[in-house]
Amino acid sequence: MNGAVVGIGQLLRGYAELPSTVHILCLGCFINRVGSFVMLFLTIYVSEELGMGPRFASYCIGMFGVGSVISALLGGQMADQFGRRSTMLLALFGGGAMLAGLSLIRDGWAFMAVLFLFAVIVEMYRPASSAMIGDVTDSERRPHAYGLLFLSFNLGFAVAPPVGGLLAARSFQYLFWVDGLTTCLFGVVVLLFIRETHSREHGSGLFPERTVADEEARHSGDSPLAAAEALATVDASTLQESKSSRPSRTVSPLAALRHVSGDHNFLLFCFCSLLTNIVFMQAFVTLPLYLRGMGFNELQFGSMICVNGLMIVLLQLPFTPWLNRFPRRNVLLIGELFMALGFGLTMFAKSVPMILLTIVLWTFGEILQAPYKPSLVAEMAPPELRARYMGLFNISHALSIALGAPLGGLILSRFGPTVLWSGSGLLLVVTSGMYLLLFRRLESGDRIQ
Repeated sequence: MNGAVVGIGQLLRGYAELPSTVHILCLGCFINRVGSFVMLFLTIYVSEELGMGPRFASYCIGMFGVGSVISALLGGQMADQFGRRSTMLLALFGGGAMLAGLSLIRDGWAFMAVLFLFAVIVEMYRPASSAMIGDVTDSERRPHAYGLLFLSFNLGFAVAPPVGGLLAARSFQYLFWVDGLTTCLFGVVVLLFIRETHSREHGSGLFPERTVADEEARHSGDSPLAAAEALATVDASTLQESKSSRPSRTVSPLAALRHVSGDHNFLLFCFCSLLTNIVFMQAFVTLPLYLRGMGFNELQFGSMICVNGLMIVLLQLPFTPWLNRFPRRNVLLIGELFMALGFGLTMFAKSVPMILLTIVLWTFGEILQAPYKPSLVAEMAPPELRARYMGLFNISHALSIALGAPLGGLILSRFGPTVLWSGSGLLLVVTSGMYLLLFRRLESGDRIQ
């Protein structure tokens, strides 16, 4: 019994010792996700309340995805140029105001236009908050920090559907008002309790501390500096909310674009993440349709898919410290293979136990990958470009909504579930091979730990 108590204490200590900035951001994320009602019920609101029909409602979702892509790029640029905190405040208070405006619009096309602007504004907080966590944590603690953020997101999202359903039963306007209120509450938390973590010094040059020889060697692909970029390991004592940390230079958008376009390892990593997210999106787009076609109703699907959130809440915190003992490349690869197995076996899932098994498998893969993907992005990115790297990484999620949903629906309707699920599993196996290629390219000097 005492051993168990000690083990729990050691587990919690790893999260308790994270910088206070991480804890505050996770609290704000939880508050915000608890009130994330509008997107949950958007298709119902547009198709029924506004009377525009399901097809127009799907167009609205697509416009939100397009706005999210723009927001990821814009938010990353602004967070690196003007600061993480300022960008988050603009996104959260601006997003709250846009939600209030959306509640007043009754014309469908005007609603779509304002929804697009809402996505452009509110989604800017994501790369800024992710970069802020990367600023205040070192390489060892980043998986803990991003794992805790992932848990906060899912815990809040688990609360949102039933609360949103109760509010929608009374009035859809309550959804917009409460969502806007919780978004602004997150902004208040940032305003009162978060300090800027990204100090800036205007000047020319992307990496002034490097020598010309370093820059030339980096472009030739054989510089040991590339290994340092892949890890970007920092001393937490110099970063954790410290004003004495060495300032980084502001990088122009053109210089940032030149650097990112030349970072082939990072671009390959983002492409792999996009493929993974496209398949993962099928769990919430085509899986309900597949189960509905077999005779399961919405309540049965909701009961089965809740296993995903339950596993994340129960397992993410204890698993992340344990997984830190292993090479991150291995954890990511195993997670990808678990997802491949889970989605691939869905074509054989005809009973509730088999369906639950497939959900458990791909959820376990999600748990393995969630803390380490943003950690690796933070470590691959130069500090001057961390938010822009996070923004580009977030695009893989936004594009998976825009591409994964219609693509999965097209394959399911035209070729059937066998092609959809076997193809999904095969695509993730291929993606695993691409990850392996990436890690071997970075392996020289043991760059990914």
